[in-house]
Amino acid sequence: MPEISVMRNSQFSSHGSSSPLHQDSREHDDESQVVAWSKESVLGRSSTSDVVVLCWMAPRESDRRALEIATFMGSSVRFLSLSAAVLKGGTPPRFIFPRCACLIVEAETLAKIAQEMPAGVSGLPGALELVEHVFVYGFQTTASHNAILQALSSNGLVGARALSGDATLHVAVDQTEWCFQFSGLAVGSADPARDRSFVEGDASGEIATLIRVGEQPFFVCGKNGRSKFFFLASGELADLDENVTRHCSGLKWFCGLVPLMMFLRGALKERVWHNDHPRACFIIDDPLLRRRHGFLEYKRLLNSLSRQTFSVCVAFIPWNYRRSNKKVAQLFLSNPKVAFLCVHGCDHTGAEFEARDTELLRGKAQLALDRMRKHQQHFGIPFDEVMVFPQGLFSVEALPALKAAGYLAAVNTELSPSATSQCLSLRDLLDVAVTRFADFPVFGRHYPNDLAEFAFDLFLGKPALAVEHHGYFRDGHDALESFIQRLNALDSRIEWGSLGTICSHACLTRRSENGDVYVHFYTDRFHLKNTSEQDQRYILQPSQRSGETSLRVSVDGSEWSCERENEGPGVFLSLKPGQSADIKVVSEDSQPGVPWKPTMTHSLGVWMRRVLCEVRDNYVDTSRILSRIVSDVRPLVSRVWNRDGNATDSPTGASRSRSLRTSPLYEG
Repeated sequence: MPEISVMRNSQFSSHGSSSPLHQDSREHDDESQVVAWSKESVLGRSSTSDVVVLCWMAPRESDRRALEIATFMGSSVRFLSLSAAVLKGGTPPRFIFPRCACLIVEAETLAKIAQEMPAGVSGLPGALELVEHVFVYGFQTTASHNAILQALSSNGLVGARALSGDATLHVAVDQTEWCFQFSGLAVGSADPARDRSFVEGDASGEIATLIRVGEQPFFVCGKNGRSKFFFLASGELADLDENVTRHCSGLKWFCGLVPLMMFLRGALKERVWHNDHPRACFIIDDPLLRRRHGFLEYKRLLNSLSRQTFSVCVAFIPWNYRRSNKKVAQLFLSNPKVAFLCVHGCDHTGAEFEARDTELLRGKAQLALDRMRKHQQHFGIPFDEVMVFPQGLFSVEALPALKAAGYLAAVNTELSPSATSQCLSLRDLLDVAVTRFADFPVFGRHYPNDLAEFAFDLFLGKPALAVEHHGYFRDGHDALESFIQRLNALDSRIEWGSLGTICSHACLTRRSENGDVYVHFYTDRFHLKNTSEQDQRYILQPSQRSGETSLRVSVDGSEWSCERENEGPGVFLSLKPGQSADIKVVSEDSQPGVPWKPTMTHSLGVWMRRVLCEVRDNYVDTSRILSRIVSDVRPLVSRVWNRDGNATDSPTGASRSRSLRTSPLYEG
């Protein structure tokens, strides 16, 4: 058994350590982190783990955004403000700037500093020689900014200019130590309204372009003296507290976010939040376990599994628990390391988990588990207690219902509830799982259309979860195998497994200066293993536990009590090489519900819906003639459906059409 003790955060959090990922940094008083320049403030802090955001006089909004991103990454970060009085006070320039691992500064701040320095712009390289890595952003097409570029890049870059023509962003293929999983990818486009490109100068300079916009440099690194400089042509950094809408990709903020995160990850390495064990799974929604479901044939799928390294999880509709084929079930049992099941709704009716009735939701969540257990008893296939919501729709009330029923997590294409006016912030979107609602984790997934989405997830420490339906196999399995090859090429460390394994191992880690490893995990059942070759001390931090005054935590079955205090409880344990521990967080509201009992009318409606969906999948979709007829009829049926009063008011008060989304023939 591991050596275990429980410590509150106040016992192990040192001054300046980062907040949990989900915490809004605006809750803190930023001014308390501002250090006015003094010789003691510069010479007295020589730790190479420091990140300093340099500002002029006082932090501006851009400086605050830089600090928030660095804090989100888990670094120890502070502001340092300079003034004209300091620069003209006779102190040698090399002692004005702090000795630190990383310095983040806006180009305009450097322009003001250079204006007040006796040596001007030419004195900047020498003044910054005690800084290991310098990140400069916010370049404009001005003479002062061009002069800074020339001085710090040794004329490798001579200026910034407005974007014109192709604005596609291309990440370098040969700079993996800085570009990580994005290496070699195209990742959307820059915004001409706020982004720029650089003008290359003397090719003999030690300059490497990490990201290009079109054919022009956009994110560049170069060596000058003892310091390594990074130049970003983006005009502004992302605001982590900006609200995001549904159907929104984090890649929208790529230019103002990812280059700075690359910089911090590459410079600080394991001292910032990261994931050394990336995981992945390919999810197929809806199919029955029959020889063939639409275009999906399980024997051909298993042949693909034998040719490529990946795993498949069927999001199984619990209503079908008595309808599986035993020969197909045996295929799953014969491949227990690559073929899995999870829970996909209960009856899979239209928006069934978008309901607001808590007792109804708890009953459906429990009924779904009971049906899956009966399926396991009859066919022998285990399943993961992970929910995939039908049509991707769920309410805020659905998450505590799942939590009370004992689900491990939810996996969904949409990360925010569909029936609420509450918005996620960019900070929520970037975290490994969204835990804002009921402290229940919702992990994201994507269709295999844009590889950059999966690179972004892996870069952030998220699992790479892909989803498709039977129609993906219309032309065979070549598209699947090609996607798997490209996904595996993003990161050679990817481990494929079940959704249960992926969610229960999901975490971010960072190493402190004394060697302790902080672990931020997301599910109430978490597995940790020491994969190093030496004894390791861990400090475990569960995701935010809102509204709970206490937590019960057990490690390998031994229960420990943790009182909520400040940033929440933490568990301290030591593991020997190869040793593992199972951590369980028991919530007070985790109580099984009474299974919902559907009426005869409801059961008949579900049966009709399932029959129609299977007719669609097995006959309409697989026949070009029938598919074309249905496609032509769809607009007419939609108009009739809506005209006959099938429009409802959403819980937010806005009228929205049910259209064919709730029609069984077109159910997602």
